[in-house]
Amino acid sequence: MFKCHHGIPVATVAINGAKNAGILAASMLAIGNDEVKEKLANFKNSLKDAVTKKDEKLQDLGYVSYLEQM
Repeated sequence: MFKCHHGIPVATVAINGAKNAGILAASMLAIGNDEVKEKLANFKNSLKDAVTKKDEKLQDLGYVSYLEQM
């Protein structure tokens, strides 16, 4: 079992979660860097837009037809 010591922050991401690890790292860097903060915000908005489009398609087609297209 892994033991975290007090005063040492630990963040975990899923196995094969490199994209989430990158977002986490960028979030930490963005604290002191406005350029990174802006780029990260734009990236997160693009993710939100992609999910919104997929949801609209899912709602239009229904889940069976949507899955058939995947």
